[in-house]
Amino acid sequence: MNDHSAAPAVEARIFSELVNVLYRQATPIFFGNFAVVVLSVYLLWGELPHSVLLPWAAAIFVLTSLRIVIVRRDLRTAHGPDQAARRAWTYALFAGLSGCLWGSIGIFFFTPESTVITVFICILLAGMTGGSVASQSSFPPAYYAFALPTVLPFAVRCFAYGGPLFSVLALLSLFLLGVNLAYSRNVHRTVREAVSLRFENTQLIAQLRQEKEKAESASRSKSQFLAAASHDLRQPTHALGLYIATLRALCNAPVVRAEEVGNIAGKLQAALKGLVQLLDVLLDISKLDAGAVKVKREVFDLQDLLETIDQQFSAVAVEQRLRFIVRPTAVLVQTDRALLHSILANFVSNALRYTERGKILVGARRRGAFIEVQVLDTGLGIAAEQSQLIFSEFYQIGNAARRREHGLGLGLAIVKRTADLLKLRIGLHSIPGRGSVFSVWLPLAPKVAAVTTAPLARSGLPAAAKNILVIDDDANVLDSMRLLLSSWGHQVVAVSSLGEALQAVKAYQGASGMAFDMILSDFRLAENVSGIDVVQAVRQASGYQIPAVVITGDTSVESISSIAQANLRILHKPLAPEMLQEVLRDLH
Repeated sequence: MNDHSAAPAVEARIFSELVNVLYRQATPIFFGNFAVVVLSVYLLWGELPHSVLLPWAAAIFVLTSLRIVIVRRDLRTAHGPDQAARRAWTYALFAGLSGCLWGSIGIFFFTPESTVITVFICILLAGMTGGSVASQSSFPPAYYAFALPTVLPFAVRCFAYGGPLFSVLALLSLFLLGVNLAYSRNVHRTVREAVSLRFENTQLIAQLRQEKEKAESASRSKSQFLAAASHDLRQPTHALGLYIATLRALCNAPVVRAEEVGNIAGKLQAALKGLVQLLDVLLDISKLDAGAVKVKREVFDLQDLLETIDQQFSAVAVEQRLRFIVRPTAVLVQTDRALLHSILANFVSNALRYTERGKILVGARRRGAFIEVQVLDTGLGIAAEQSQLIFSEFYQIGNAARRREHGLGLGLAIVKRTADLLKLRIGLHSIPGRGSVFSVWLPLAPKVAAVTTAPLARSGLPAAAKNILVIDDDANVLDSMRLLLSSWGHQVVAVSSLGEALQAVKAYQGASGMAFDMILSDFRLAENVSGIDVVQAVRQASGYQIPAVVITGDTSVESISSIAQANLRILHKPLAPEMLQEVLRDLH
């Protein structure tokens, strides 16, 4: 809910509380009315006819008693903000009736020949209007309804009678009325601000409590995330250590068979592949959380993407003895092709993982201005209480032991974040024991839109020779990067710090009069220097906006976000040589 829609609700709550204050402060004033009536009757008993004095006192008693009953009944009843206006105007009506009864003194008790009675009436009316300011100002109309009929009859009667004394009393009465009305407005403003501040404090406390709960929940999730990630990272690294130990043991064997070494090398490669797979999905999660993934919306034929999915997974399905069916469709959609592929690929991977027999079906259904792409499986199904949990990191059904063949438990977490980024609706319908249907709703493209074609695959040709500045504070990484790039025919200057990088720029430009073609920098360098700092300093020193890439193994949202905000391309460790070659080919 935005601020504009919330404002009327807040105002209604404030007004309702002001009415509550009006009713809560009424009872002491009512008993004060009884005391004033009794005192007035006592003082005027010998001065005015009893036929006038007693009916007036009786009317005040009856009305005040009725008001006490109404107020107490109101205070015992729970009321919503929608009832505040009715309650406020009910109170104002009875306050007006009470003002009329008190104001009748100025008409029926007016005795010009008795200065004492006249002054007493003036003091009494002034005291009643002044004493009611605090109790009735939370709803100004209630105070106006009481004060105006209380004072005005006496003032009019005094002006009508004339004479210096009565004219002064009339003016004095009106002056005091004006002062009380102004004071009433100030009291109302003060009370309203106090009520508003109380609501703001209550709302702030609620927000702080909510933020505290969110922070605690995030902390718990982060701990669970790190614990699960640590477990999954240890598995392949543990296997790598064992295979390396086995290779060392073979070195002491009198005879080493080639097939044994080849077998261990294959297992090493598989363990390394598992490690890289986990790091890749962790980076995917981090990039999505950091907002480093840029959406490239385009119009394309959905069938092209479905055919890609078919080619990607059909062989795996055959290996698992499952029927894999992709229904053809002929619609144009408008979204990010690569990110949609990620969503569908994760849906299919999840279906393959949890389906032991039967089939997996990928198809699409029209839904008005949308098309719903569905991935149906005949797997184990998902219980209703787990339908939201499966979109959390590392949550897997029936994999408490975290067997690697059942995946990492991150695919659906990536789906959820990607769908949120694309503002797409995802759905899940599942029956335990019978299977599940995962779906994503896509907006249909306008009929007049042109269809974009998928980019052609890049050739495997190496990039043209370039002059590259490499910065890394790890000597082994720096040397291996230099050797690799040099083997591809590039001229490489490898340095380990920002200072050396600036010296290299000065020396290179002094010799060639040109800037480097590319900067490759590690993200975290010595002395709290980042790759971003190095790129900016080198660009400034050379006077050119040199293309630059930051290489990092950091998966934190803050780091990835800072690199993205600097408009620098990111490569992640462990770095695949093919990816580095592609980056070099992109350089024009």
